Amino acid sequence: MIKIIIVAHGELAQELLNSAETIAGKQPNIYALNRGLQDSLAQMQMKIDVLLKEISDDSGVLILTDMMGGTPCNASVPMCRAFNTEVLAGVNLPMVLSAIFAAKSVKNVSELADKVLADGQKSIINVKKRLLSRMK
Repeated sequence: MIKIIIVAHGELAQELLNSAETIAGKQPNIYALNRGLQDSLAQMQMKIDVLLKEISDDSGVLILTDMMGGTPCNASVPMCRAFNTEVLAGVNLPMVLSAIFAAKSVKNVSELADKVLADGQKSIINVKKRLLSRMK
């Protein structure tokens, strides 16, 4: 089964996982890596590499990072050369939930990345405008 890693600054990765598991229940194939204040790019790359060596298999790994250009994202991108991974930036809770549920039914990690990206983009909504347009 496709594995999922959330990599983010501070405690965000763990908190996204905690929130997702509150909704979807305990998940065996999802992992959180938090970037501590003192973690360098090289240290983050090592953390990701160690985890990927432990969990990676032919099905692949989807890495969800908090923001493009940040250390978690920059540390994740080089892993695409050594492992069957896809990396998405801009993670939010709907993306994590999408990854959890879709990982069970997609054919490969690339297809999962496409689905999670689309679901994440659809989840960003100006609620006021949407609600007011329906009230007219």
